[in-house]
Amino acid sequence: MAHIPHTRRTNGRYVFQRRVHYRNLISKPVPLALGTADPKVARTRAAILSARFVRVKSSVDAMLEEGRRLTGPEIEALFRNALEAELTSYVHSAYENASWSSSVPEVAAQEAEAYRIIRRPDRHLGLTDQDRAELVARGLGADVPAIEDYAQQIRDLLTDAVVAKRLEAIGAPVHADTIAVARTHLIRAAASACTRVQRVFDDDIMDAADPIAALMADLGPPATLPKPIAITEPVVVPITPPIDSQFQVYDPRPFSAAIDDILTDLKTDGIWKGDLRQQRRIMETFAWITGDKPLGAYNHLDAATFKKGMQKLPARFYYGSLTEGAMSRPFADVLAELPPVAPADRRNPKTINRDLSTMATVARHLATTSWKPRLPGTTVMDFGAGRIAIKVDPNIDTRPPWTTAHLEHLFASPLYTGGGGALKRLRDAGRDRQVWHDAAYFLPLLWFYHHSCREETAGLEVADVVTDHPVPHFHIRDNLTRGRDGEMAGEKRGARNRKLPVHAELIRLGFLDYVDAIRAEGHVALFPELYVNEEKRGGAHFYERAWQHMVDYIAERLPLPMNPAGKGPDIHSIRALGSSFYEVDGVNALMRADVMGHAREGTNGKHYSKRMATEGLDVVLPERRDFIERYVPTITGNIEPHPIRLLPLEKRSRVGAGITRKRRSDAGVSRTGAGGDR
Repeated sequence: MAHIPHTRRTNGRYVFQRRVHYRNLISKPVPLALGTADPKVARTRAAILSARFVRVKSSVDAMLEEGRRLTGPEIEALFRNALEAELTSYVHSAYENASWSSSVPEVAAQEAEAYRIIRRPDRHLGLTDQDRAELVARGLGADVPAIEDYAQQIRDLLTDAVVAKRLEAIGAPVHADTIAVARTHLIRAAASACTRVQRVFDDDIMDAADPIAALMADLGPPATLPKPIAITEPVVVPITPPIDSQFQVYDPRPFSAAIDDILTDLKTDGIWKGDLRQQRRIMETFAWITGDKPLGAYNHLDAATFKKGMQKLPARFYYGSLTEGAMSRPFADVLAELPPVAPADRRNPKTINRDLSTMATVARHLATTSWKPRLPGTTVMDFGAGRIAIKVDPNIDTRPPWTTAHLEHLFASPLYTGGGGALKRLRDAGRDRQVWHDAAYFLPLLWFYHHSCREETAGLEVADVVTDHPVPHFHIRDNLTRGRDGEMAGEKRGARNRKLPVHAELIRLGFLDYVDAIRAEGHVALFPELYVNEEKRGGAHFYERAWQHMVDYIAERLPLPMNPAGKGPDIHSIRALGSSFYEVDGVNALMRADVMGHAREGTNGKHYSKRMATEGLDVVLPERRDFIERYVPTITGNIEPHPIRLLPLEKRSRVGAGITRKRRSDAGVSRTGAGGDR
């Protein structure tokens, strides 16, 4: 039998507009052939039905008015509107010519059984034993569980708020009596639609210009009602939560429908900054693993479900999105197709903790609205409790530092003394040797002499380098290059915003002339070749283009330090080397923190010592310059300065391999190098 898709994802809030029928937002569920007794299929149907109906539950203003009962024309209007909306949904699926279209009559027949029963009196508590016996007598015993599921979901859908909205749409009175009566008429209309649509492929319907009108032809022209006042603004009223809900209000939106709002709110509040693709992916993964339930249906168990689900996925896993790829399919189905995760392929506990921390931020935000606990002072969605305690072995250096000797080998390479063109810059080109200037030339120098982080240095802009001051310096700060979508970003914390004097060696080797050359080319980014790729930008792009080859070049000449886990030094390890230079007596701890971009410690450092404000930049910059030059050794004195020479943009920083033949020990060299800022 063909498979009918049960969900269509849309963004925004699920709220009802006047003149919009509640069934217009519903897709058809997966059909199950009458007589099917497979319990697995029945369970699947129950989940699908839940996803179908909870997506459209919403609330409206409770505009109660005491007074008259519904008139005949009002009842007819309710019936016709509901009937036409239901028929429209079914006919669209039938004539969509999709793989599930031929199954529409079967789906309608089964749903009709549920509507036929619950339109009877006293069915608000579910099917009676007599109803079940009747179904069995008609040969539908195997379908009783599915029909009961339909009936329950229909009752959940037709809340007082939804029915009141339908009454308002036709200008009818809204109070307890009319709501109860109108609910029955809406159920009658849906039952009639399910019965009528079983003729959707009959010749007279297929030949009709308007098949919906043909299916309603026996009703004749509609009665005339006074035109109601149009209300175009969405009306949202909290739904009273079910008895088992842990929240004060019941938000019927699926979690995925709230993701855009959450991202916007947290970015507006300044809690999240810059590119939020990682946060979006984590929230989508949470929705995927937990079944994308209504926000009001979540409980404390879902935090643990999310953590366990993440631990069942391998470290290298392509998630896709909620509309394509792995996450567009049920989590259980995808998991069943994956082999058991081998120990070497398990996700790093730090990654699990990162995802839990992201969801903890989301939970704190929602705790003021959709996830506000029913019991004050409690925490329902406690993601922090699931964090994994990571034991740090004091005997293992998680990031082995570079030594001065290793970087001396790099600065003595043909990259700085003269090599070939693009892709051969780490090789001696003999008489045709040439030095080129770009990120590959200057970034290692900047990292060594200033101990700045990978991304904050790779993401400098021309405007961040001040060349007309008595002490040339660069300002590490948020900028557009490190941000996305026209938003400035880059700083991890306030202490990272700092001004550092350009070391004398960089000035001698032409850094300020390079800045002028890039400015003359009209670039914003100081190293524009690192931002030609939208996916891998800045330091990550530099690693791919140049750094991995530099590591191999150094390893050819001096063994790399390795920790017991087999990890070697990366770009960020240069920062560890720089900080180590200050591990001697007499170092001013506040000045070291300011140079490194670390938060100051102690009451004096945090609240009282404000030398930049009291003495000014003209005093502090020379002090920082002298401080750096006092403790950091000069290891580039043998490099000869060369006039600035630029390759075409697409060839810049492409240094190529410096190893001319594969070494036996290559397999033992850990090419990590992608280390991020800390």
